[in-house]
Amino acid sequence: MSARATPPLYLASASPRRSQLLSAAGIAFERFVVPVDEDALTATYQGPLLQLGEYLARAKGLAAWRALRAQGRVGRVLSSDTTVLIGGRSLPKPADLREAEAMLRTLRGREHTVATGVALIDPARGDLRSATSATRVRMRDYSDDEIAAYVATGDPLDKAGAYSIQHPDFQPVATLAGCHLGVIGLPVCLVSLLLHGANAVRIVQAPLPADAPDCPWSAQCQPPYPFALASIHTTTLPDDDDASDASDAPDSAAEAGR
Repeated sequence: MSARATPPLYLASASPRRSQLLSAAGIAFERFVVPVDEDALTATYQGPLLQLGEYLARAKGLAAWRALRAQGRVGRVLSSDTTVLIGGRSLPKPADLREAEAMLRTLRGREHTVATGVALIDPARGDLRSATSATRVRMRDYSDDEIAAYVATGDPLDKAGAYSIQHPDFQPVATLAGCHLGVIGLPVCLVSLLLHGANAVRIVQAPLPADAPDCPWSAQCQPPYPFALASIHTTTLPDDDDASDASDAPDSAAEAGR
């Protein structure tokens, strides 16, 4: 008897970086994106701010799952959303260059939290599981001229908080505590945890330098790492296409990775 085929994995994200990280991890996937109104969802969200990204990831995953089901397609759906949190508010993607400059000035020289929510819908299990990777990030004291030069590249416009940690010229981050890949946009450790459960495995087999921190996914991660089974929130999938509680904020306010 042949082994049961692994169901396809659909990535409900248009982010090139998330696709690159999954590909680098050797995870086969197909991108399948269904637009959702993130502004409207954020405006009505009433849960813990730290789990806003997780809430949005769940909503994106459900939208893609429903669209796939309408097309008669079956498979797991992976979704993610990154939020930049400071002063009790979330900094979204800037609407224009002026707003990008204002956000970068707000972040300059200060510590903030990057919280990336990851959600996995598994129709075979009949559930939606999600978790949050929260990383503390301190920005360096970059100058107004550096802000202007970076904003002129256009790079901030599609980034929450108006910056990319991996930008080769700007390099805005001084230090971080937590998941480097979560700040980029996809904490591979949580992806592994959701895909493999209690049997989570190293899915990136690249060798690490001898003096690297003990993280198998990125040599730039710094403890504490967001890797705890207690941080996974599980919801049963709805039986119909009506709006449901499956995308609501999890009851637990645990700060994964803090």
